[in-house]
Amino acid sequence: MKLVEKSENKVVFTGELNESLANAIRKYVGQIPILAVDEVEISKNGSPLYDETIAHRIGLLVLKTNKPINEKTNIKLKLDSKKEGMIYSNELKGGAKVVYDKVPITSLKKGQELVLNARAKMGRGIKHSKFSPGLMFYRNIINIKVDKNCSKEVVDVCPQKVLEAKDGKVIVKDILKCDMCESCTDLCKKQGKDSIKLIPTKDLVITIESFGQISVQDILKKSAEILKKDLTEVAKKAGKWWILKVFI
Repeated sequence: MKLVEKSENKVVFTGELNESLANAIRKYVGQIPILAVDEVEISKNGSPLYDETIAHRIGLLVLKTNKPINEKTNIKLKLDSKKEGMIYSNELKGGAKVVYDKVPITSLKKGQELVLNARAKMGRGIKHSKFSPGLMFYRNIINIKVDKNCSKEVVDVCPQKVLEAKDGKVIVKDILKCDMCESCTDLCKKQGKDSIKLIPTKDLVITIESFGQISVQDILKKSAEILKKDLTEVAKKAGKWWILKVFI
């Protein structure tokens, strides 16, 4: 594994990994338990938005708590505002913290009021996107072979700026940016040439982005752990089925 890019909520790395395994881990990101608002009770709403719209916005707010969560988790939150102007997510108070405190919810004019109670529970992204911890995606690293007589026009046609002209030749500047869109090879074909060849390798460039509930490291770790647990359970049941078939 080789680290390419790392920030607070994003990591990009490369490595030789079976695509089936990478795809399974990607899918199991949706199995990670995450906290989100599931019920909203609005008692006063003088804003220009419908109750349903406000409830939808509240439900998609990213929440975080230091306490362990499970199927019995029931966290209460409240918003009570009479102030004139925009109402932001940081006004939602209770047993969980809003990760991004400047998400606009609605606006109030003088004399208007917004009062609501909300309940947050544990869920999984496979059931609803509000429970998603983040994203994971990947693609093959492409090996690019450029002929010495390749036209310089391919440098400008590449949308990812993978190629550059240097010392009268076309060279590969950043191979990791190549997403195999084939703009360069299409141009070469129009010119009646075969100057560039794109060859997928076994190496993958993997990107993991966190929405803020848990770190990117935890997204990868927990997804792999849940996948391993399910595979172990499948192996146990498959073993019992095989023994049963033998004795029958």
